[in-house]
Amino acid sequence: MLEDRSAQHDKVIVDKFHNPYADYEMTTRDYVLRPYTVDEAITITLPPVTEAKGRIYSIVVGAATGAFTVTIQDRDESEDWIADIVLSEKGQGVFAYSDGRHWTFVPVGIRAASFSTSRIDAVSQIRTDTINLVTTVASTVNQLEAMRVTLFADVQAGEWANAICAVVDLETSGFVQGLVGVVCAELDMPGSAACGANGTYSCYEAEINMPTSFTGGGVPVTFFSLNLWGAEKAQFDTSGLLFDITGVTVASHKFFQENTATAATHALRCRIAGTLYYVMLTSADA
Repeated sequence: MLEDRSAQHDKVIVDKFHNPYADYEMTTRDYVLRPYTVDEAITITLPPVTEAKGRIYSIVVGAATGAFTVTIQDRDESEDWIADIVLSEKGQGVFAYSDGRHWTFVPVGIRAASFSTSRIDAVSQIRTDTINLVTTVASTVNQLEAMRVTLFADVQAGEWANAICAVVDLETSGFVQGLVGVVCAELDMPGSAACGANGTYSCYEAEINMPTSFTGGGVPVTFFSLNLWGAEKAQFDTSGLLFDITGVTVASHKFFQENTATAATHALRCRIAGTLYYVMLTSADA
């Protein structure tokens, strides 16, 4: 059998359900938990990972009061524990499975669980999670995506909506020695002539679909929407940049060049502070 008989299971009637409202340490018998918060955040501690081998536990928030959360933690003895799981809404939860050494989680409920962690060391690379897709067979028809996030909305989707929201909050005293990037996109080209004349390679691809039945009525649709805000936004007016490109050298007929060609013949439209402007373009090479 997959299960190991342990001290907590031997000759004990299985208790399948519990609904704690305070900090709670699970036994291997607590197969179904519906924790709820009243006036404080609570922590659920999973059973010993070895004793829980082969078992699946359902932990779903039964009720959430205000901003009080339910945190799921291990006993600091499981393999490769990434981060504590924080549940903040009624109906939000996880299935937890133990293979005897490692916990695996599957999100359940109205919204996937959130993961949070804190570290005190100052010498290592810290990462909450890693998703890898490794391909080993050549193909001309595959369409690869390491991860896809889709927000479906067939009704008014509220005041605003994001498929992905990324935030770096430096709070009061946060800073770095190098670069802060809220999103880092890195493209590593092959160290050979493998791509030849095939394909186009880009750090960012942005697509907008305007279907046949779409009627916008003049509503702005943009590839990029940039918004500056905050009490000290005037400092950006003094030192801010639209973008910062490094690693290029000015030269004729190159990516960055001094333009001595004829006057501009075309323009791209943008909007700054509610006013339309046109970025002038020329098709003549310098």
